[in-house]
Amino acid sequence: MPIAIVGAGVMGSEIAWTGAAAGRDVLLIDAAPEALAAAREHVDAITARRRAKGRLETEEAASIRARITTAGDTAAVSGCDTIVEAVTERMDVKRAVFAALGRHADEGALLASNTSGLSISELGTAAGRPGRTVGLHFFNPASVMPLVEVIRGRETTDDAQAEAMALARALGKTPVGVRECPGFLVNRILTRAMAAAYRVTETSGSSPASADAAIVAAGPAPMGPFALGNLVGLDTLSFLLRDLEAAYGERFAQGSALPELVAAGSLGQKTGVGFALADQAPRDRGASAAAEAFYAAAQDEAELCRDEQVAAADDIDLAMRLGAGWERGPLEGRAS
Repeated sequence: MPIAIVGAGVMGSEIAWTGAAAGRDVLLIDAAPEALAAAREHVDAITARRRAKGRLETEEAASIRARITTAGDTAAVSGCDTIVEAVTERMDVKRAVFAALGRHADEGALLASNTSGLSISELGTAAGRPGRTVGLHFFNPASVMPLVEVIRGRETTDDAQAEAMALARALGKTPVGVRECPGFLVNRILTRAMAAAYRVTETSGSSPASADAAIVAAGPAPMGPFALGNLVGLDTLSFLLRDLEAAYGERFAQGSALPELVAAGSLGQKTGVGFALADQAPRDRGASAAAEAFYAAAQDEAELCRDEQVAAADDIDLAMRLGAGWERGPLEGRAS
């Protein structure tokens, strides 16, 4: 049976390519014909890059394309054993999709959302199938990144969780089981650390470039929080921190510099202007304090995730290595 992907944006295209490259037939669904056409182009671009690097033979590239078919309506999911929703990160839009899946999907189908932090339980309720609904949080770009967070909602069954873990492995990914909570696992730990670094840098008068340099030098993060914010998109990051502060309190407060940049339309790489990182200022006490705050906050949030049984300690470290690129996890070498 094919895997259905609902939503033909960049992430949906990446997941579709991943499924086809693993030998699965994939049905990519989107109501907008132009989105499906763009998805085809994105799939072809991934394949072309792999071929250029000698990682894919011409024959297999053609097979990947042939395994992906398209449709314009969610009613086409009938006959698919697994359906992955990858539409925009808005709960109202996702609820509508899951309500449609509840009407059209086969009774035993596994329903999954690629959300990076929205409630799996709420989506399962919208579908009328909370026991068969899970989160499959692929990291971007899904064709490359090895981690998949498998999110268990309040009513997700053991069988559904096991099926989702097995699917991730079959797609060549490394799954980590996560109990539903705001922000899930990697985003929760990483954004907590980023918020701490932003606040300390702002109050100390240090520069973003100096703080980033100190954080990378102290390791294990491969990129500083200011460069990462520019990469992710400062508007996206600010909205995420706002939601996590509402859920967890002031430890996720972002300070004033980030919302001021967003209000000015300076959103990082997508606009060409964001946190200023061009200066080569030497690392100062403020930068060192930012590095200390960054890693202390990451460790503390990781310990909270462990203690709340969001994920096992070893899985927390694995997720941070594979999902955030850290050389070692925040709990490695520490007593549980």
